[in-house]
Amino acid sequence: MARLAQDIIVVSKPVRTFPNGDYFYVELSRRHNRYNCVLRMARDGNPAKSVIVVRAQGKTIREAEEDCYRKAIERCPRFPHPPYVKRGSRKARVASDFLQDCFKGTAKG
Repeated sequence: MARLAQDIIVVSKPVRTFPNGDYFYVELSRRHNRYNCVLRMARDGNPAKSVIVVRAQGKTIREAEEDCYRKAIERCPRFPHPPYVKRGSRKARVASDFLQDCFKGTAKG
């Protein structure tokens, strides 16, 4: 995978959308030699009012993204898996179902 330039933030397409306009998306950035992955939820479809759901760091983009998705899946087991393309297949993995009340509980403090 290509190396990401420093001080650039890459924003993904919506990972999961809800009927009320909320959606989850991923931000990737690199500081020095570590990649940062942040899973955010844009409330009411407005990225300016987004809330951080999960943060993760890694030495590679893939490691940071996998750690971010792993933490999100720990909080909600039905959260979609990372959209990587498997070798030999041109189709990305997609989650078809999602439990609506996964993030209604309080966060562990």
